[in-house]
Amino acid sequence: MKRRRPSRTFLRVFSAFCLVFVITLTALSTWSLVDERRGSEADARVLDVEHRGERTFVTVQFSTSRGEVCEARFRVAVDANRSVTTGERVRVNHARSAPCLRVREVGDHSGWYIILIAVVLLIAFGILAYVAWRRPRPPLLLRYAGMP
Repeated sequence: MKRRRPSRTFLRVFSAFCLVFVITLTALSTWSLVDERRGSEADARVLDVEHRGERTFVTVQFSTSRGEVCEARFRVAVDANRSVTTGERVRVNHARSAPCLRVREVGDHSGWYIILIAVVLLIAFGILAYVAWRRPRPPLLLRYAGMP
């Protein structure tokens, strides 16, 4: 059984689409990480703790530096906060543009994973785009064509 190779046009369109998608993903994740870095830390009171096997989800309430009172739920990533109970205080970091929506505990560096994945995908689809869009090599000359 012979497998058909994808057409050059399909590879070009697919590689261009993927490259634009990954560049957008990289830009948005970088902006998100910068926005979280520009945010500030706050002292939050734990309202609810939910254990789901190895995962622990915490609902907290905190006040931002602008005076907004926010309530957020997130997955605990720092080992020191896995045994937290209702009523205790934890330190959280919130983003500058959406402080109530993007909340992480202090010491959680999982935001870097998406950037690492995006950079790896950017390299892979960049190589695919180069291979798909490069000019095909001319066929090799037949040195001995027509010789007995």
